[in-house]
This record gives sequence, structure tokens and C-alpha cells, in this order.
Amino acid sequence: MKTASRTLQILALSACFAAQMHGTFSMPGVRQALRTIESASSQSALPLTVAEIAKAVLG
Repeated sequence: MKTASRTLQILALSACFAAQMHGTFSMPGVRQALRTIESASSQSALPLTVAEIAKAVLG
């Protein structure tokens, strides 16, 4: 169940990044959200970081 939740989170964040890169909409809270996600992931044992997600999404 934890893996499904994590996958859904990654997909949602990827969709937000894609929309932001194409200028579909403006997201003023993205920087704060990334900090929040990164601090949460650094507290858990999962190896996936925000930097890795951004690299995968942005190329």
C-alpha cells in the first residue's frame, strides 16, 4: 500500500512539473512543496529524492 501511495505521489508531482514546464498554469507554492517533500523523504528510508524525480521528469 505504501508503494502505491508513493507511486501516485510521484505521478501527481510529475504532472505538476510537466504542466509548469509547458506554462499551462502557475504554481507559486511549488518551491515550498518541494522542500516539504524532500524533508519528508529524508526522514524516511526510501532512496527516492526530489532531485531524482525532477531529473527524471525534466530530462
